[in-house]
Amino acid sequence: MTAASNPQPAARSPLPFAAGAIVVGAIVGAVGWSQNHHQFFASYLVAWLFWNGLVLGSIALQLLHNLSGGKWGDAIRPYLRATTGLLPVTAILFIPIALNLSQVYEWADPAIVAGDAMLQYKAKFYLNVEFFQIRAGIYFTLWFLLLGLLSWQARTNAAPDSPAHHRFRRFSGVGLGLHGLAVTFSAIDWMMSLEPHWFSAIYGVIIFAAQGVGALALAIFLATRDARRAPSITPYQIDQFHDLGKLMAGLIMFWMYVNFSQLFIIWYGNLPEEVVWVIRRLDHGWLWVAISLLVFHWIVPFFGLLNRDWKRDPARLGFMALLVVCMEWVMYVWYVEPSAQAYFAHLAHLAHEASHGAAEAAHDGAHAAAEHEYHGFFPWIDAGLTVGIGGVWWLVFNRRRPKTFAQAEAAASKQKKKKGGHH
Repeated sequence: MTAASNPQPAARSPLPFAAGAIVVGAIVGAVGWSQNHHQFFASYLVAWLFWNGLVLGSIALQLLHNLSGGKWGDAIRPYLRATTGLLPVTAILFIPIALNLSQVYEWADPAIVAGDAMLQYKAKFYLNVEFFQIRAGIYFTLWFLLLGLLSWQARTNAAPDSPAHHRFRRFSGVGLGLHGLAVTFSAIDWMMSLEPHWFSAIYGVIIFAAQGVGALALAIFLATRDARRAPSITPYQIDQFHDLGKLMAGLIMFWMYVNFSQLFIIWYGNLPEEVVWVIRRLDHGWLWVAISLLVFHWIVPFFGLLNRDWKRDPARLGFMALLVVCMEWVMYVWYVEPSAQAYFAHLAHLAHEASHGAAEAAHDGAHAAAEHEYHGFFPWIDAGLTVGIGGVWWLVFNRRRPKTFAQAEAAASKQKKKKGGHH
């Protein structure tokens, strides 16, 4: 950072913003809970997946930077470390989901499993509450071990070619592989099992890519925001942002590629048990959500970042990053809510059968269920709970991250010197 005569403005306290977000989330959550417990937990799952995905993506990016090196990581590593440090918070926030699985997952509802031979078979070996909770414990244990490794690395700042440097690099390779497996199976458990009759072999890769895109975009947005508040920006820092813009464009393209691969395979196979997932996300208003993801999660940021000047301008790069972060939340809504609404429709149909008899239910129960599933749905509870959890997330995050871009650059510069001053 070049010398400047005017000091940076004091950082604003995150407490008022975080407190306001928590209050909004609590109010919306209370209203949602009073209206429909099932919808409350589905919305809570969307919010939790979004914030936890940013944490897991930050772990992956740090491990990747350990393996690849490069100056792209210098500007965002302090923010990635601060985000990774929120793993204990997201682990605690997972407890309500783990204790109320039947509110969201039909395979956890004994009444539904009793009438479904396939779910009965899957429950013997994989889709049951006890094994689900054990697997979640395994995932979080691995992620806490990786958090410990990355925290140890942050304290060590090993010089290049030293035994410690090679040890961290070797651990990062193994850790990234194990992390990829954990993300894959957790995506199957937490998201794909929302529709337990449907499966996709590439689903875990899609979620892994999405988490990386979201974490990188958030770190870029925070770094560019702080950089714009700094007295000056050096050419080296501009080069860093240029590299980050290229990396984000590449990850966005990879995310779109794996999504297209899944869609193409489903379209080509044209099997009833596979196409239902796509149909639910293209009918009854969800088509517009899919179009918004195509436009604002891929076309606009990808083609915008092909422009060299946009990648080197912190303001425009930060805007693109913020847009991607927002669309990450839309993506989780699009992945989760159609499945959840189908489950709620099934519950409504069963309730209709129980109260009116099978003959009458066969005539109009399905219609009533369809109305329950699709009529006038808007994810306002999802948004409110996301804001509320975000308030907690932001409050803890600000206790860990650098308060100014200068502090982030100082930390990166200190690490560079210990590594020999070059990359």
